[in-house]
Parts: sequence; C-alpha cells; structure tokens
Amino acid sequence: MVTYETEEVGQYGKTTSTDGRFWQLSALAAILGGLLVVGVGLALFTVLNEAEFVYADPLGAVGFLLIMVGLPAFYLHERDWFGRVAKLTFAMVALGTVVTAVALPIAIYGPGIAFLGFVLGFLVTVVGAFGFGVARLRADVRPKLESWLFVAALPVGLPLAYGFTTYVMGETADPWAGPMVFFGFAWVVFGRQQLRRTRDAR
Repeated sequence: MVTYETEEVGQYGKTTSTDGRFWQLSALAAILGGLLVVGVGLALFTVLNEAEFVYADPLGAVGFLLIMVGLPAFYLHERDWFGRVAKLTFAMVALGTVVTAVALPIAIYGPGIAFLGFVLGFLVTVVGAFGFGVARLRADVRPKLESWLFVAALPVGLPLAYGFTTYVMGETADPWAGPMVFFGFAWVVFGRQQLRRTRDAR
C-alpha cells in the first residue's frame, strides 16, 4: 500500500512570496473557521436560549465562511491521491460547505426558511466528510487524525449530541452540535499542518 505523506505532496519546496501568502492565509482561515465552528458546536451542547443564539449564530456563519475560503487550498494539497470515491465525497464536502456557509447568514438575517438550507447543506457536508475520511484512511494519507475526525463527525457526533442534550441537559436540541465539533476540529488540524508546511518551504 502506498503511504502519502502530505507534507511532501503539492510541490511546496520552492514557493513565491505570493504562493506563500496564499497557503498561509488559507491555513489561518481553516484554523479560525474550524475553531469558531468547534466553539459554536460546544456551546450548542448547553442548549442555548434564544438570546444566546443571537451571538452563536453569527459566529457559526463566519466559521463556515472561513472554512469555505480554505477549501481551494485543501483541494490543491490533497488532490494527488484522489480516486473516484475521494473526488465524489470531496465534491459533497465542498458543495455542502458552500451551501451551509451561504444559507446560515441568510437564515439569520433574512427568511427563516433558509435554515433548512443550512441543515441540508451540513448534512451533505458530514456525509461527504465520512466518505472522504474513509477514502483518506484507505489511501493511508497522513496525518490520520484529520481522517478520523472527518469519519467521526456524523456517526459519533450526532448520537453524542443527541444523548448529551437529552439525558444530561434534559432537552433534545441541535443534534448537529456534535458533527460541528468534529468537522471543525478537522479543519484546525489541516490549518496547523498547512502553516507548518508554509514555514518549512521558506
């Protein structure tokens, strides 16, 4: 089996200052976006009231927008090992993330029906992330933590959020909180790796 060391994929050895800034900005966007999504996901575990959503929703919207900014760099870095399954599932992640990033601010500041777009978009995202994470593990791409986080987002995050809010907080709410935590953390891992590669390429 071929092992893909992602630090060596993508020709990082000699980058121009413009290239370096692109990778660095994408890494920072991934880290900040991932942290915001993780933070909002954790906050949702506490079963937020309507007043608290006034603060949480915009932070979540910014988080998904920043992750969307990191998508092109993620694709450029990962594409060398892509097979058919990886291409399909990455397309699902990308499309779902874009729909999520666009629908959430519309739902916050416009018609509430747009929230359905957020739910559907995020569902497509985490289903795609599960398949992409499995494909990444099968290709033995490093770091594996990123792959496991993508895989865990739906089958671990969803029941975790449901069980915690139901049996600990006493109110079933926001089942996507768990998937948000795992999915966001995966982007933090990617961003940190990206920053390290950018520094090493200088």
